[in-house]
Amino acid sequence: MASKKNLKKDINFLIDEVIGTCMIRQTLRDEKVQGEMDNLIKEMLEYREEMLNKVNNPEIENGDGKALKKYYKSLYGELLEKVNEVFNKLDVDME
Repeated sequence: MASKKNLKKDINFLIDEVIGTCMIRQTLRDEKVQGEMDNLIKEMLEYREEMLNKVNNPEIENGDGKALKKYYKSLYGELLEKVNEVFNKLDVDME
């Protein structure tokens, strides 16, 4: 990860993509799906706050550069897993 700034941008971009997709799905489906999409949007907003909090307050105490780099890389991996999981769920819901 090049910087905390880029990680934060990636977090915001990817979660905004998920939320945008949910909003599109809301307009295309019935009321049942709209409620599910509302819940998913709320979940993703909470997840964004959680991730940004983790970036701003790393759980590394001694400030070791390599440990910090590994920590941010693990956060990025966690973000990608979550976004892929949600997009896979959205794909299944559309079938």
